[in-house]
Amino acid sequence: MLELEEKDPANQSTTPGRIFKIIRDSGPLYANDIVRRSGLAKSTVSAYVDKLLSVGLLREDIPEGGKRRKLKVAESAGYVVGIALGQSHLDVALCDLEAETIDSRCCPVSLLRESPEEVLGKAVAFARELEESAGLGPQALFGVGIGLPSPVDYANGVPVNPPVMPGWDRYPVASFLAQEFTCPVFVDNDVNVMALAERDKGAATGIVGRRGSFILVKAGTGIGAGLVIDGEIYRGAKGAAGDIGHIGIDGDETLCPCGNRGCLEAVAGGRALLARAEAAAGSGRSPFLAAELAAGSPIAPALVAKGAASGDEECIRLVISSGASIGDILAKLVNFFNPSLIVVSGGLTGLGERFIASIRESIYRRSTPLAAADLVVKKSALPGGGGTTGAAILVLDEVFSHRNVGRLMRGLA
Repeated sequence: MLELEEKDPANQSTTPGRIFKIIRDSGPLYANDIVRRSGLAKSTVSAYVDKLLSVGLLREDIPEGGKRRKLKVAESAGYVVGIALGQSHLDVALCDLEAETIDSRCCPVSLLRESPEEVLGKAVAFARELEESAGLGPQALFGVGIGLPSPVDYANGVPVNPPVMPGWDRYPVASFLAQEFTCPVFVDNDVNVMALAERDKGAATGIVGRRGSFILVKAGTGIGAGLVIDGEIYRGAKGAAGDIGHIGIDGDETLCPCGNRGCLEAVAGGRALLARAEAAAGSGRSPFLAAELAAGSPIAPALVAKGAASGDEECIRLVISSGASIGDILAKLVNFFNPSLIVVSGGLTGLGERFIASIRESIYRRSTPLAAADLVVKKSALPGGGGTTGAAILVLDEVFSHRNVGRLMRGLA
């Protein structure tokens, strides 16, 4: 098991880690590219690249018809497990060292009825099944990452006062999984994990890159944001950064389960939207939803989107209203944070492009011209929001940090 907290006063581990990170972020790269990006001497780069190759963390990649070697992460040198836990579902993926999914499993769960031990036990069972199916032994497991629908104390790997996870407050999630797998385990808020997926595999890669700054907004039953600054997740002093679902909307008195009134989540979240949609169907204000409800169709964001696309005025109003409320809050973040990209993910994206357009319009209308200049607002294209992929990236970022790569090399040599 890799010890992540070992002291290294001489910083002897940081040079190979720095080289590895450059290759991981931008590879495949020629050796000269690494020299230019790192500022290190060619002989230094060559020596450490040879060591990284010898322990199996890098591999050579010679382009077809080329003669010079490029260097990239040896993606099959080991694997990580990424876990995404939602209020009603559990997803577990076996991923290579580039966070590409090898295989995955999923099942429904109920955080209201199942204990932490039951839910995490299912995750462990899935991971074991995936390991066996892929023919991989536990010695090749670099780490486990999990995203929770809850505020998280990142340093201690525990959820804190989770409103939708009774019985999970301060539950030792990281310790539970570490005992099962005897490897590093990292626990974070689900929105932060999704933001990492967008950074490396999603919208951010082509717009801001892996060292850029952007906001990932998860708009679903709950509403939250992941803040990425210069390529790193910003968690705040206690891990509570990005909890925009409980920012108040001026003048709104809707009661929120948190005890306050006018919270964004209580006004524009998935539960609030569906409650209004069901009321519109029952009252006949929405002929489309009334007919669908009478036919036995469950009210869902996709159905509201279908109604809006068919011209149902109440469905259109519901979609625009939800998007506008979210956009008004995001405009305040744009004025304060000044990102170049906002990615919208989560179940409410099923409302369609009209929903995204409403968010975009509100942001542009309420933000200052300078802060909104060149700002891109777009929907995530990652399946399921990239929860398991982001959890795998969380592990890789930590295990392959500057300092840890050096120690890992010594352990593998």
